[in-house]
Amino acid sequence: MKILKNRNIALLLVLFTIYGCYGYNKILKDPNHANRYKAALKYYNAEKYAKSTPLFESVEVYYGDQPEGDTVKFYIAKGYFLMSDYYSAESELEQFTRTMGNSHFAEEAYYLRAVNLYKMSSRSELDQRNTIDAITAFNVFKTKYPNSEFGAKEKDYLDELIGRLEQKVYLSAKLYYHIEDYKAAIVALRNSIKEFPNSRYNEEQSFLVLKSNYIYAKKSIRKMQPERYIATIDEYYNFVSEYPDSKYIPEAEVIYKDALSYTQKRGINIEDEIDR
Repeated sequence: MKILKNRNIALLLVLFTIYGCYGYNKILKDPNHANRYKAALKYYNAEKYAKSTPLFESVEVYYGDQPEGDTVKFYIAKGYFLMSDYYSAESELEQFTRTMGNSHFAEEAYYLRAVNLYKMSSRSELDQRNTIDAITAFNVFKTKYPNSEFGAKEKDYLDELIGRLEQKVYLSAKLYYHIEDYKAAIVALRNSIKEFPNSRYNEEQSFLVLKSNYIYAKKSIRKMQPERYIATIDEYYNFVSEYPDSKYIPEAEVIYKDALSYTQKRGINIEDEIDR
């Protein structure tokens, strides 16, 4: 009896599902667009975005210049966002903010577009175009709506996005060091420090500039070594001045002593060379 009862329940569920789909398809094919619009609102308010969005799209053409037009367009965009279809949401939100800036939904649309781009942005080691676009979108939103109630988490989003860019630049610069292109590493690491002067990676990057100079000097042809060892010693002074308590100090001292030994054996006056 229990098995039979369970089968009956399962059959009822299947029938309800079939009936529900049939009822929805009937609404979707209803020639009266006003009925579809009302049904779309009902599904949207019930948080059934997979059903409301196609219905809104089916009536969009009828409400283009009507008072309901911005509601239809915005709910399509937000429906995609709430379904985590961020690429479709970006297309709709970009168009909405570009063409419907006077809508009472515009403030939320600008904010949602920034958050949507944040959702689309990749991990730090991947392409960061969406991250840059998200930062731009948040800055546009902040400029247009400085006192918006939607901006409560804006700083947190921006901090994370900038952190992703910061890490991307750091990883790209460090890659040159790992592939032993020390000349390029020196340039890239310095540029990274310049671009993000308050980065949490700057101590390590400054040390890698020193170490890259040192290895570059060691691997150079003989006639180029003096100036490159001098550059290494100069970089050592810069590093210990900025990070006197760094965990890299012991290794920096080894590099300095070896570079200094090289110059002393060749009678090079370091003070004169560095001050020049």
